[in-house]
Amino acid sequence: MTKKRTRAALAFAASILVFTGTGAARADEAIGRPQASDLLVEAQYWGREDNARDAVRQGRVISPGQAKQAALSSYPGRYLDMSLAGQTYYVKIRTADNRVVVVAVDASSGRVMGAR
Repeated sequence: MTKKRTRAALAFAASILVFTGTGAARADEAIGRPQASDLLVEAQYWGREDNARDAVRQGRVISPGQAKQAALSSYPGRYLDMSLAGQTYYVKIRTADNRVVVVAVDASSGRVMGAR
């Protein structure tokens, strides 16, 4: 390599390091290695799932199937999705007139609290 090409290659490499960062974490991310922060988020996610499962088993909250049935009995349609946030199940339903309704169901009693 000539001096001119070597200088150009070094300048290019330096600009990449300046704009993308110089840490080893960037290289790990580029090749798909998980970072400690990724593993922590994943552990927290599974922890929430485990907590929800334990709450159902202990009878503190109703099962997702019961919440789904309560929502569909008040708002008939096609079930799309469900999530549990705190003490509330949010059930997403597509109604007959193609509207998407999110029905809030109290997780402890199974009472439909409303829809939006």
